[in-house]
Amino acid sequence: MYIYLWCFFTFAFLGWCSEVVYAAIEEKRFVNRGFLNGPLCPIYGLGVLAIDFLMRPFGDNLAVLIVGSMFLGTGLEWLAGFLLEKVFHQKWWDYSDKPHNIGGYVCLSFAIVWGLAGAAVVRFVMPFAGMLANKIPRSIGWVLLTVMLSLLFADFVVTVVSIAGLNRKLKNLEYVSMKLRAGSDRLGQGLYTGAAAVQDLEKDWQKEAARLKEKYEKGLQANYLHKRLLKAFPDLHSLRHNEELEALRQNVNVFRRKSSEAIRRRSENAVAVYEGKLPQGAERPFAYGLCFQKLFWIFMIGNVAGFCLETVYALVVPPHQFQLRVSVVLGPFILVYGFGAVAITLFLYKMYNQRDVLIFIASMFIGGAFEYLCSFLQQSLFGTVSWEYSDSVLNVSGRTNLMYSFFWGVLGLIWLKDLYPVLSRAIERIPKKLGRALTIGVSIFMAIDILLSAGAVFRQSERINGVPASTGIQQFFDYYFPDEFLDIIYPSMEYVGKPEIFTRTPRLP
Repeated sequence: MYIYLWCFFTFAFLGWCSEVVYAAIEEKRFVNRGFLNGPLCPIYGLGVLAIDFLMRPFGDNLAVLIVGSMFLGTGLEWLAGFLLEKVFHQKWWDYSDKPHNIGGYVCLSFAIVWGLAGAAVVRFVMPFAGMLANKIPRSIGWVLLTVMLSLLFADFVVTVVSIAGLNRKLKNLEYVSMKLRAGSDRLGQGLYTGAAAVQDLEKDWQKEAARLKEKYEKGLQANYLHKRLLKAFPDLHSLRHNEELEALRQNVNVFRRKSSEAIRRRSENAVAVYEGKLPQGAERPFAYGLCFQKLFWIFMIGNVAGFCLETVYALVVPPHQFQLRVSVVLGPFILVYGFGAVAITLFLYKMYNQRDVLIFIASMFIGGAFEYLCSFLQQSLFGTVSWEYSDSVLNVSGRTNLMYSFFWGVLGLIWLKDLYPVLSRAIERIPKKLGRALTIGVSIFMAIDILLSAGAVFRQSERINGVPASTGIQQFFDYYFPDEFLDIIYPSMEYVGKPEIFTRTPRLP
């Protein structure tokens, strides 16, 4: 149960990520595509667990595994769509325009995706996910699972209440619209028959129509949860009040365009002050402003810069040796510097015009806290540490200290005031097509590099604890990333075991 719960949350989150990426490619913007408000798509978690539980006996037969995963995943998707429609009287997604669909709930193309993904999950992903879940101490893991299950339940309740509220809003809009039409019909009938009191009728109707129109326009003002649902499900179709739903969607889209335009103007004004204003009518360059592409290349620059700094530091400080200090198994990258550069940029971007001492102090705290967090996560996940400051003055659990926080403050000040504006403009000079291609290619490479590095360190921890290579994944890491190789690229890394989070209070005699 413990492993399956962790796998459920893991794959529900990964499913949400895949939906977000798909929406970003389709709509060129971030969209929370989950049914819930949080970053989870439960259907993916349930689908993966169902496929793994039912198809694992057929794991050696690839054809049966793919076909079975297709039917299981597609059947679950059909059932979810059918139940959502019957319970909420709304159709949340519609594949009617895709070939070989069944009722618009499922289609052949996504069935194939379910089949291939299910086979990959059973063969490779589930064993690795189970291994990662086992690395989390049970006492901590159950606490985290309890918290996440509670949040999931609360999110589900909030979502259901929000949908019920949306249906009531649509029903009220329909009622107001009917009243407007009925009143207009009565007035028209009076004018047609030449009623004596038509003037009084018209005057009364003008007051009533103004009140109803105000009520209708007020009803079109959706709250945050309703806006999120309409944004997440662009194909959402109401079986009872679809005309009102489309009117609400149109009003939300108009409001969103106005808000986006205002945010864009504020962002461009900030960028213009810090990075230089674009000439009138000039085309936006590659990675203009503080976007994902800009942050990604800041991350890569920080990785390489960190490698250079650590190399120089090892040569300057006794015993004056050249050491290959990296964070990953492929390439001269130290991730703590890359993520640190991104964190300082995000948190201090709007402080560029503040006094140097304020930027310095803020960089000290951000850098020190980030260094502590990285050390804690490394030990919690892998049982290893790459730096230890217990012997230094004013250290915090040996994970960070005053001296290195001071260095973070200096680096943050130099970065924000001098380096970032220059590097930002240099990044923007990259041709758009080349920049986009490089961003995608290097992103994929870094993702693979980080996964391989995590797996290699996990396997080294297992070897230290006497765990034999019983799976193909373990044999892969033993062959390509043995201890001799890891000792070269991680000269400062030591195995110290998992941190003691909770300690037992000794009983008194």
